[in-house]
Amino acid sequence: MARENYHTGTTLSRIEWIEVLHDKEITYEKDLKILQALYPFQNHQASAGEIGRILGYNGKNTSSPISLEVGNWGKRLSRKYNVRFTKREDGTERKWDIFFDGWQEKYFFIWRIKSELVEALKETGLTGEEFYPDEISIEEQVLLNEGQKKMIVVNSYERNAKARQKCVEYWGAKCDVCGLDFEKKYGDLGKGFVHVHHLTPLSEIGSNYKVHPVYDLRPVCPNCHAIIHKTNPPMTIEELRENLNYRCD
Repeated sequence: MARENYHTGTTLSRIEWIEVLHDKEITYEKDLKILQALYPFQNHQASAGEIGRILGYNGKNTSSPISLEVGNWGKRLSRKYNVRFTKREDGTERKWDIFFDGWQEKYFFIWRIKSELVEALKETGLTGEEFYPDEISIEEQVLLNEGQKKMIVVNSYERNAKARQKCVEYWGAKCDVCGLDFEKKYGDLGKGFVHVHHLTPLSEIGSNYKVHPVYDLRPVCPNCHAIIHKTNPPMTIEELRENLNYRCD
């Protein structure tokens, strides 16, 4: 199928993107959340509407708040960097194209994170990928090391990708609290998408923490994951499940 591509606008180098991601006057927390919602999809691409649903927006047009924020982000960026945006036929600028390649695919307009920005997200540890596992075989039931500390901007725990992957392979890519299956809900766009929750809070782990992908991790949807962490200490999955069942009665 032919794609109508819009990726002729300038972008930044990996080093410049690292600067942008660290510049709080340009990049807000909600901008990082947009990138982190998009990053785990295959080839780091999805529609703005899908990103909006993941971030909790409701209604028929969940792409509008995402497009608005990305446009504002582009404006802030253009004040410090010499960038060129492509223009539509009506003369308005596609400010998203500094961040993404884009094309129309059936009923959806798809964004894909620019490769230079992908590399910057990886280098800064801002991918958010600890929440979004890829599936692999769980034939090896072994304890995996994770929790090696590294310094980026603040201390963060470097999580072991195989542990997350094995968790999803065993438990399935659906929420262990409410049962939401993103593939059933959104089709191919949602295939394999799920957050992974650590039953032992990461703030309590040490440098030699051993995580078992089946016994220590659980797949949960973004909404349930957020609710779990609204309390300190976090709610258990069983506590939230009981609360959900009570509300549904």
